[in-house]
Amino acid sequence: MKTLTRVLVLLPGADLGGAEAHTAWLARSLAASGLDVRLAIGAPLLDRFAPLLGPGAAVEAAPIAWDARRSVEANGNRQAEAAAGLIAAARPDAAVLPLPWPTHGLGLQRALAEAGVPVLAVAHLAPFEPEPDGLAAARAMRPGPTVWVAVSQPVAERLAACFALPPGAVSVVLNGVRVPPEGPRRRAAARAAKRDLAGVAGGAPLFVFAGRLEPNKGADLLPALAERLHAATGGGVAVLGSGKASRGWDGAAALPGLRLMGHVPDVPDWLLAADALLLPSRLEGCPLVFLEAAARRCPVVAAPAALEAFGDDAFAMAAVAQEGSAAAIADRALAAFAEPAATRRRAEAAYAFAAAHDVQAMLRQYAALLRAAAAL
Repeated sequence: MKTLTRVLVLLPGADLGGAEAHTAWLARSLAASGLDVRLAIGAPLLDRFAPLLGPGAAVEAAPIAWDARRSVEANGNRQAEAAAGLIAAARPDAAVLPLPWPTHGLGLQRALAEAGVPVLAVAHLAPFEPEPDGLAAARAMRPGPTVWVAVSQPVAERLAACFALPPGAVSVVLNGVRVPPEGPRRRAAARAAKRDLAGVAGGAPLFVFAGRLEPNKGADLLPALAERLHAATGGGVAVLGSGKASRGWDGAAALPGLRLMGHVPDVPDWLLAADALLLPSRLEGCPLVFLEAAARRCPVVAAPAALEAFGDDAFAMAAVAQEGSAAAIADRALAAFAEPAATRRRAEAAYAFAAAHDVQAMLRQYAALLRAAAAL
């Protein structure tokens, strides 16, 4: 069997999100196991990504990030040229290719195939309807030896359709997170501090949204959600994140129930403090923020599409709205707030799931899949 010593990770993400956090965990774990791990990421993300990676794995900037303003062909050619140089320098036994979007690594795949480097390709998200140009390029590409993985069964199915892969070609490894020990004092301190920051007083509920402000995350629904929830309970929605939300956001900063916190370094403390995490997403893979909330017994209120990764189990672990509108999500949140016993049961079920599928279980599966890829 081929010896696995050197691993090259090519991360084509254009922003920091769940795929990038997941990749940092994986690269750090592989380096800790004794492998020589080199990671390349777009220059604009390097300074923010490097602290996630920590010591052990080497990281460098390279022009491999997918640029939505450019054509599929232009992106692919630029990625392929950059990747060829990275491959020649690293001489990897195998490569890890995280795919924040199925077609955003096409040029990297081309270069890896031409160099004969076996690949572990990890799909984090997949659209219901791929862009025609990207789909045509994916169907025309001939990837080299590849082990395909997706973070949920729905993503696996859409990835397979995008690349016309045969049945069973995509394995599924659900995301996992660290589950911290229960700390009543930390929870009480976080609850007091964050409620004060968010301007939520008395027994009114604090709801939290954590993620990029973009349509796929349902961020355009947040002003209407906050307005409804504040009117009904006096509570507020703390928005942790930034982005290019536009629809529905005119005058949002002045809404009494909405607190725009921007990027924060302590999302876990906000989840300890919150009465519920709001997940109004229209498209998700296996959302890390849901698992982070579950690991802290923070109740979750979600749109149906946000938790599709968990199938019917989602209804036992979260308050799932009947549809993805602001009104439906707000109504489900209010119902959950009025039924504390049922809300606690769902939070406990989610906690048990997060504990059974934690980050170490996830990383063991990826290590085995990478060895399988190296042997191709």
